[in-house]
Amino acid sequence: MEFDSTAPDFTSRNVKWELRPGWGDVLEARCRHISTDGDLVLVAAGDSPSKGRVGIYQRKSKKLLWSAAVTNYPHSIERVPGVGAVIVAGAGTARPGEGKPRPNGSLHLYGPKDKHIASLGYIGSYPLQEAHGVLWDPQYELLWAIGRTEVRRYRVKGTYRGMRLEEVDAAHRIRIGGNGHDIQPDYTDKHRLLLTDSNHVYALDKRTLKVQALPGALGNKRHVKSIARHASGQYMWAGVPDGVDSAFGGPAVHFESPGATRNLDKGGVTYKARIATNSYQ
Repeated sequence: MEFDSTAPDFTSRNVKWELRPGWGDVLEARCRHISTDGDLVLVAAGDSPSKGRVGIYQRKSKKLLWSAAVTNYPHSIERVPGVGAVIVAGAGTARPGEGKPRPNGSLHLYGPKDKHIASLGYIGSYPLQEAHGVLWDPQYELLWAIGRTEVRRYRVKGTYRGMRLEEVDAAHRIRIGGNGHDIQPDYTDKHRLLLTDSNHVYALDKRTLKVQALPGALGNKRHVKSIARHASGQYMWAGVPDGVDSAFGGPAVHFESPGATRNLDKGGVTYKARIATNSYQ
């Protein structure tokens, strides 16, 4: 669902646009654009570790242009402009025990046969423990991915169904402390990314690869499921305000500088809150 950020609450009476894929819990919704089909909405959803689906919709018509089943809990989806690659982060299959990492996390690569979204097909998968987020970076021509305690960088090589992911400097992967959840652009700074894990909200300097918790209370918030920063400088995050972990976030979307909270309908939960823009950075 899309809302105006100035709405008094994020409830059904204030919805500007919505899509109901019917694939279980929506774990990612991201806006992108392509010349052949116009504005797109990329969706990852699932209601169990073994049952998930990703898809790409035309925003205006809500027409489903492409979809694929993903059997390791898809948590994020991204499209690479130009070559038209689509990458999905699969968090993994069922946990072997409470508190233990999910096995079989991976990144899935899909490539087109031609310029149309509908021609996408599966190419291959790349292991990444508890993969939770993927983001294309046009500034550095890199795919950034976050999973468990690592952030990795990849080049997208080749074209069409001959594409592949090639990890950059695998010997010096970027480390974080907790279970990585989100990786997003900072729309005020093209050289900075925002990350979340179980314990902190971080800024990552793309030039130095240095990771630091954000200053103030936001940097020390626990179990933040998603983070975003508008070009105005305002942060938006989703999670549980008191820091108690929840598998799928909390009943509100929160803003910082200035601070505000937008409550959802009763029983509603937000896992990831996104800025509704086609811009990669």
